[in-house]
Amino acid sequence: MDSDIKLQKELLSPPGDTIKETLDTIGLSESEFAKRIGWTRERLDDLIVGNVPITIETARMLERELRITASFWMTREKNYRSDLLALSQVQN
Repeated sequence: MDSDIKLQKELLSPPGDTIKETLDTIGLSESEFAKRIGWTRERLDDLIVGNVPITIETARMLERELRITASFWMTREKNYRSDLLALSQVQN
């Protein structure tokens, strides 16, 4: 059972995966994107791996820069955090 939960957590995709895929699709490096939005590369990395949540301000910035609606980003974030919570509750 524990190995199933561990596998599910590993397969869970944070919203940052979509950010990374979008950057790859448009041919923009993470470093260049970080500069463009006025963030450090470390802060962007934390967002991409899911260490920090997407806030409404971040969602609006992503909408402006990546042309993907803020509501998409907020829904993606909510679903990811909800799935993480559900997995942590099963584990306990």
